Amino acid sequence: MRCPTRIKLICTRILAVVLALSFGSAFAACKKKSKVPSKEDFLASGLNGQDPLDIKEYEFDRTDLFDAWGNPDIDKYMSYMAVWSCGEKFIIAEFDPDLPNKITMLYASFTQDMVVLFSYATIIYVSPRNGDTTEYSRCVMLPDKWFSENDLAKIQPGTILQMEFGGSFMESYPEQINEPFSLKIIGNVPDTELPKLQEQAQLVRDFCIHEE
Repeated sequence: MRCPTRIKLICTRILAVVLALSFGSAFAACKKKSKVPSKEDFLASGLNGQDPLDIKEYEFDRTDLFDAWGNPDIDKYMSYMAVWSCGEKFIIAEFDPDLPNKITMLYASFTQDMVVLFSYATIIYVSPRNGDTTEYSRCVMLPDKWFSENDLAKIQPGTILQMEFGGSFMESYPEQINEPFSLKIIGNVPDTELPKLQEQAQLVRDFCIHEE
């Protein structure tokens, strides 16, 4: 049985509204997904800052990130954190424990060079290096389990290490960090720096190492 003209008109309008809502939802979903930049664009954009506490509001969430970037490259953290690699850099996303789909922070890894002071037991004691200057007043502990056996065999006082990590140091002395995303040997300090390095190493030994 055919619908009377009035009923057909109502049916047509209902169908038009349903289609409009469907297309609108699909468009909104596409538009939302398109708000996630590529990893390369994120690193080059103003969204990224070296200060991980520079909290911003994002127009996308955890689900959008996973859809756009795939599963994290480093997945050994709790569910409130995910890490993607992008060339030599890493992008870290942190999520709200109470609202797991909400991004609380999204930032790039930080590159820091370190100079080896000495090794003791399972710890390698290092100081940060900026440019051609070592920050002798600071000391950072790196567990030797973070290194390959091949690298451990090459490490000596004055070895320069390049570390890619989240950028945060714990407030302790010597300082500590969470496990870095990458750690490699890139060279050695000039021989002229070794006396100062040995002097600093002895100060750290006297303060931190209590040999029996």
